[in-house]
Amino acid sequence: MTDREWLLFLSLLPDVGRQTLRHLLERQQVWRLAPDEVLRLPAETLRHEYRLPPRALHALREDLSALMGEVERLEAHLTRCGVRWLSFQDAAYPHQLECMPDPPALLFLYGKYELLSEPTFALLASHTISPEGLVELEQVAQSFLSNGWVPVVSATQPAYQRLLLCALRANRPYILVLDRGLLRAFGDDLRREPLRQARIWQAEFDPSRALAISPFRPRDGWVASNSRYRDALIAYLVDAPLIIEARPDGYIVQLSCELLQRGGTLSVLAHRLEQLPGNRQIIEAGGKPIGLGLGHA
Repeated sequence: MTDREWLLFLSLLPDVGRQTLRHLLERQQVWRLAPDEVLRLPAETLRHEYRLPPRALHALREDLSALMGEVERLEAHLTRCGVRWLSFQDAAYPHQLECMPDPPALLFLYGKYELLSEPTFALLASHTISPEGLVELEQVAQSFLSNGWVPVVSATQPAYQRLLLCALRANRPYILVLDRGLLRAFGDDLRREPLRQARIWQAEFDPSRALAISPFRPRDGWVASNSRYRDALIAYLVDAPLIIEARPDGYIVQLSCELLQRGGTLSVLAHRLEQLPGNRQIIEAGGKPIGLGLGHA
């Protein structure tokens, strides 16, 4: 079994999440075992040393042949489509994600990988962002885009959607962080544009000028917790996170405080703090206040 197949295999085991997958790969590295050697380990060792949950152990013992067949088909399909996947042990893994409290053990990437080496920014806001906040977001986005920065966006939240549309209108590349698996977002042919409004500019997702990243298994659908994890992934991944509008005591405030406590930096729009107590909370926690012209407020 190749390393690529092994990562897919482990990710498809039932009840094996990020932390279990990370622990398993770390134990395998310590003992320098090949995948086939891990599979031959006693059930007790896999349960206690590798922390495999009961359903995963049952799949290894009772459904191994079916699992191997599924991995072979999925690996061939994703490879034909140009999808790449890597674990936290890979040299190409974005090192800044290791600062997350619960970093992805595995990332699936589809498109222009080189964008990860470019200066990146994200404009973060609560789901309840106001119409005024969206106008301000466009102003800030234009400043970054005109200076060659790559936006990191998503397709299922108002602020991210508006930034994505700004990038498309300006004919700029972008990084799309998903809150579900690649195949669920783009379809089996990996061609569907996930944001309906974006189809004015492009009928299909273009992997030659954009990069999609997912920390979820290729066929995983959306669940509520995925949205928060997506937000955290974006905040830690980018070089310049900037808060446009945060709901007081909401998740964006919590995420910003966590990032600052872990040594990260971020900026906060501060020109109308009397209307935005959430932004004030982030500034009081250490966020850098800036004005619409991206200078000190």
